[in-house]
Amino acid sequence: MSWTTKSLVLLPVGAVLVAVVGWWWGESPSVQQQDLPTLVIAEHRTARIQALQQLKPALEAELGVHLKIVEYPAPPQDYFTKLVTELRAGNAPDVFTIPRDLQMDDLAAAGYLTNLTDAVEHWAGYQHLPELVKQLTRASFDEQVYVVPSIVAVEQLYYRHDLLTAAGISTAQPQSWQDLLSRSRQIKQQLGQYPLLIPAGLTWGMGSYTEGFRYLLASFSDYQLLNVDNQYVLAGEAVRASFGFYQTLVQQQLMPVKPLLNPEPWVIPKYEMFPKGQLLITTCGSWCKVFDWGPDSRNPIPNVDQAVQTWKFPSADGGEPFALASVVYSWGVNAKSRQQHLAQQLVLALGEVDVALVYAEKLGNVPARLDAAQHPGFAAMGSRMEDHALLSQARALRTTVGSNAMMAGVAQASEAVLTGRSDAGQAQQQLIDYVTNVLGDQQVKPQLTVAALPKGGKQHD
Repeated sequence: MSWTTKSLVLLPVGAVLVAVVGWWWGESPSVQQQDLPTLVIAEHRTARIQALQQLKPALEAELGVHLKIVEYPAPPQDYFTKLVTELRAGNAPDVFTIPRDLQMDDLAAAGYLTNLTDAVEHWAGYQHLPELVKQLTRASFDEQVYVVPSIVAVEQLYYRHDLLTAAGISTAQPQSWQDLLSRSRQIKQQLGQYPLLIPAGLTWGMGSYTEGFRYLLASFSDYQLLNVDNQYVLAGEAVRASFGFYQTLVQQQLMPVKPLLNPEPWVIPKYEMFPKGQLLITTCGSWCKVFDWGPDSRNPIPNVDQAVQTWKFPSADGGEPFALASVVYSWGVNAKSRQQHLAQQLVLALGEVDVALVYAEKLGNVPARLDAAQHPGFAAMGSRMEDHALLSQARALRTTVGSNAMMAGVAQASEAVLTGRSDAGQAQQQLIDYVTNVLGDQQVKPQLTVAALPKGGKQHD
């Protein structure tokens, strides 16, 4: 299947973009710097800019270039929208990051990214990447490499170990959805608080998929979001059962629903309820003990490394519990950059362990490369060393062109379950209809099974 720029589907998921004009970061280059070639690199968010500023002198010395940093809007969706706007206009920087691996296919299909396959496969760091990370650097439609990974988010269930232990509630790893639901009901009965949060709804935007629905789909050992023809597989039992899990949480009041309908739905449950012990379990990632509940967060949890611990997400079909992994903020090269060789050298340098550790420390994630575990600075990651050890066994679901449409469909359909407008079966059909309407029949596997399924959604006892 061939792709053109018309294939690009970059629908906003969540709040409407507020136009923000990037501004040049740093002082004017010195006379000596003016004699060097200049590479323009985009960054956003204070922590990431701080990391790049820390690394900038060494990168410039290594490559013999002057790096000019342009700051883009901070929220990931606003950053991505701004980036796409600049790429379309031909004004984008030489080098930039892609917030999530599932956004890469759209950019690559539109011709905005340089094909890095040869450079990456001959890079010494490539052999140290886990197979899953290697897979997530390749576009699904042509299996070519378009990004250099630096850091990875490892995502699991985070729970209040201190409060469950004090209440005499088991903290053993739940092995199945039923185990997790049974534990949740026990928490509600004994503590009178909401036990579990799996993000959903319109205002959570792409996070309704990445931080919520994706966990449930990945719970099925043999499920893949794409088939061999690179179509979205949305009509099977795994999708309907996943909406059914939400339906159970809502109907049995095991999950706070009202906050999920707010403009910033993560604020109350994750930043207020969880620190106060009014929510005991939530999906989250390796960044959470730093940004969400760490010492410098809005509502820090005392002794967070011991108070908050992790479970892998339990299986839906008798398989092993698992952690998810996402390649976040991988580096790409603008296909229209006039400094192709230097830009490719820069992104490879940004994939080195020294660089990844600085970004991981600032962002709360883990290095993408397995050999980071042998680096002298690795021990400074503390509890995140355990997250890094999970990379070789973590799961992911590959997406393809139009991922924003798929995520927007999940957000809409899950909101219908939250509000009681749809049961699981109806939500599944709503998702199928939305993605088909936006992307076309050719992007969605034909609905051969939905009509044969029993009406409604199976709930979980």
